[in-house]
Amino acid sequence: MLKVHHFNSLTKAESKRLNSPEGGWDSEPRFSRYADITSGQAELSTILKALIEGEYHTVAVVETDNTELAYQLTNHIEDNWTENRQNGITILPGEHRSSSVGDIFEDTESGCFYIVGNIGFDQLS
Repeated sequence: MLKVHHFNSLTKAESKRLNSPEGGWDSEPRFSRYADITSGQAELSTILKALIEGEYHTVAVVETDNTELAYQLTNHIEDNWTENRQNGITILPGEHRSSSVGDIFEDTESGCFYIVGNIGFDQLS
């Protein structure tokens, strides 16, 4: 079984600060973490800091150990994935978007964590 954890997108207020004259990707730690994680360039320590600081939220539990299938089931392809009534997926309350680079898939049976990379998944150790 895989728990799907999405990295929190920037809020409207954060986007406004980021794009202000005093802003920029290096103006706040969260901005640089966001840039590193969503570009697939983050070090493990950056990802762990984001996890510890609550910058991820669990959006679904998918009854599979196949990360590619869980990724497909948590993406807007033809329709919003939260409208997916397929057996084996539990959609949790909260905001939802398509799974993307920087999101984490947790295998609850093995205890392994996988981060969505630019191509495929990378296991976090």
